[in-house]
Amino acid sequence: MGPYQPELEAFPKTKFGNKMRQFNPDWYKPPYSGWLEYNIKDDAAFCLCCYLFKNEFESRGNAGRAFANDGPARLKSHVGEVNSTQNKCFNRMLDFSNQRQSIRASLSNLNEKDKSDYRIRLNASINVVRFILRNGLSFRGHDESEESEYKGFFLELLEFHGNNHSDV
Repeated sequence: MGPYQPELEAFPKTKFGNKMRQFNPDWYKPPYSGWLEYNIKDDAAFCLCCYLFKNEFESRGNAGRAFANDGPARLKSHVGEVNSTQNKCFNRMLDFSNQRQSIRASLSNLNEKDKSDYRIRLNASINVVRFILRNGLSFRGHDESEESEYKGFFLELLEFHGNNHSDV
């Protein structure tokens, strides 16, 4: 898994101002190699990790913005400082692709009692989801915070189920 980085014989040229510009495949090399993605249809480069995870850190909704206008300068400024949104997104993408942090790996490290407890909680969640789907109900509430009186069907039913079954 990683960014889509097609190797074309010649990338399309586009006129910006009075200059003809095109994507440079050398940008696939470090330091941009882990996240720079090129879209042939749009003839534009994007940041894969920001596309996937930016909305978790910012609510501006511009994660899909391309580096079309100012190329290398925009690439450098996009990365930013160590604690920038792009670096947070890149680290989230690395964590996502790290199989040692997967659920399967986590479960294999548990003892039998913990595995059994996990299965009981998982089955309770699945049963609640089935009930909600069968009845065409919405999963989420408007406010799911701890202080909220009503958190939505999923959390409310799961809490109800847990209160009535001590093993959950």
